[in-house]
Amino acid sequence: MRLVFARLLKPFRWRSPRATARMLMAFARAERSSFFDMMEAANTTSDLSRRAKYLSHAVDENRHAQMFSLRAVELDPTLAFDDSVARADFEHLFTRLGETRFLAFVHLGEKRARAQMVMFRDELAAFEGTARADTKTKALLDAVMVDEAVHESYTREFLSALAPEASELRSARFWELRRGWLRWGAASSGVLFTLTMWTLYVLMAPLALMERMRPQLPSGWRDSR
Repeated sequence: MRLVFARLLKPFRWRSPRATARMLMAFARAERSSFFDMMEAANTTSDLSRRAKYLSHAVDENRHAQMFSLRAVELDPTLAFDDSVARADFEHLFTRLGETRFLAFVHLGEKRARAQMVMFRDELAAFEGTARADTKTKALLDAVMVDEAVHESYTREFLSALAPEASELRSARFWELRRGWLRWGAASSGVLFTLTMWTLYVLMAPLALMERMRPQLPSGWRDSR
């Protein structure tokens, strides 16, 4: 679904350097969040081989975050003064999910991210030779995709060793859907409340006007109705 949604947003993605910069900064925040999750995994797992891979993965994610941030600021220098660019979500996913489900979650995320970047890279390739060409961003996506493919592969290998059944992947997909639904609800609740209150105000406006227009009885009189 995310890839479908991403395809629908194609006309807006590359419409200006500022729009591209905002997208790249969102990538940087996602990579920074993944860095903290992978560091937690490296510090928590009891297996030395997995710890080494998690640590290497964390280093890659941190480097990707810096690469995306630098390119975003290059496209839109005003982002250098935006405090929100350093924001990252740290949900303690390794502790909450357990190692096998965490690996399934990371594997699905890396697979989806690589597919998304392939799509973006192909879109930029179509602009080559035109005024909308962006060779730097295209090269950045090419470089990151190499690491994403490695992450996708090693997480699949570890997951197959720990949980040969496909149930963990299904469980991770369900958990991610539920997580996305809750996040959407939290993000949209404020907007829905505002829209609901404005709707009530509009509907109640005629009643308030009618109340103001109603003849007022003299003091001491009682309405017999």
